[in-house]
Amino acid sequence: MTTNGAPSLPRPWNLPSPRRVLLWLGIFALLTMVGGGIYTYHHRHDTICRDRKPPLKQQDTGIGQVQYLCHDGQIVTKP
Repeated sequence: MTTNGAPSLPRPWNLPSPRRVLLWLGIFALLTMVGGGIYTYHHRHDTICRDRKPPLKQQDTGIGQVQYLCHDGQIVTKP
């Protein structure tokens, strides 16, 4: 093989083409989005409070934790 008149050596490894890599990344992203949508759909009625109502208030307690105040006075802390 020659490139611009200079001989080039064959690659010692067989890498997939960039088009194939992008195709696999696109398929992975699509499957991940579909899986997330299915998971969200099946868990759409999960609630934080025991009375299955949305919380009245929420407060950030720091380090990624949030406290929720429910209608029955219950305080729930979630990460």
